[in-house]
Order: sequence, then structure tokens, then C-alpha cells
Amino acid sequence: MVGTKLELLLLEISKYIGLPYHTNFPKIDSPEATLVGKGNAKEIALKTIEFANTENIKLIDLNPQQIYNFQKKHKLGIDCSGLACHLLNFYFNLNLNVRHTSAAMLTSSPLSQKISITKANTGDLIRQKNGHHLLFIVEKIDNQITYVDSSLRGRGVRYGHFDITDKNFKYDGIFRLNQ
Repeated sequence: MVGTKLELLLLEISKYIGLPYHTNFPKIDSPEATLVGKGNAKEIALKTIEFANTENIKLIDLNPQQIYNFQKKHKLGIDCSGLACHLLNFYFNLNLNVRHTSAAMLTSSPLSQKISITKANTGDLIRQKNGHHLLFIVEKIDNQITYVDSSLRGRGVRYGHFDITDKNFKYDGIFRLNQ
């Protein structure tokens, strides 16, 4: 596959857009990452097909909202740290253990260091809610940051934008992985 690193990242992100938010709460013990909010897009798609086949549901006959609702019903989706971890692994060719990371861990020492928002770049992380949520920076052009995240409020995986001069945008810091 040919393309710039950013183009390849955007293609990877497109596989996640529209997936439901799901976190492992109340905590269940499952060997399957897809059932605890940590599966990748392919694993979630395959588990969706498996559940649909078990129930004799033809996914091809469902519209995107019905598929989303089906995935929510079966607790299939991804949390913010699962999404960020998969994207970090993809973009930087890392091997972070998705099952054993959280938003707080990804935005703390020794994994990352705080940087100035003016130095933010693709692959950096925006920490929110005292380390309980994070956003993955897709691109920064001048003062505009485009990010992707997975949240209950945002109804799953979606893009967002903000201007770094916007005093109403709340965040606890920008963090860059130590590599």
C-alpha cells in the first residue's frame, strides 16, 4: 500500500469511525479483547459477524445505525485508551499491550512526557478528566487540532476539532510518547 504516513493513519482510523464506545465496566473477566473495549477494528467486525450468525441476522440488511445498536447490545466497541493504543501501535510501529493500558498510563511517565500544546503533532495525546479520558491527535495545522476519540458522550469513535486558543476547550495537558 502506497501513501504518506498521515494518509495511511487516516485509512486506519476510518476502520474505527462509527464503532460504539465500550468500556469494561462493570468489570468482566474475558480473554477476548473485543468484549472489554480493547479489540481492534478487525476483531470487533469479526465478533459482530459471529454474534449476527448465531442469531441468524444478516448484517448486510442492516443500516449503519442498526449495526451500531447491535454492537452496543452485544457490548462490542472500544474505549478511548484502546483506540489510542491501537493507533499508536499502528502509527509508530509499537507493540503496546492494549489490554494493560489506560488513559492515565498513556499520559504519564514513564510512557510519555508533557509537552506544550504549540508543539503538538500527529500521534500526541490530549489528556482530559484527570487522566480518565484521552484524545489522539490526528493533525495540527496552525492553531487547529483534529483528533479522534471514543466516548460515551460522543456516541463512539468520531473525529473532533478545536482551536488551541479556545479557552473553553478543557484538557489537562498534551503528552508525547517516549520512544
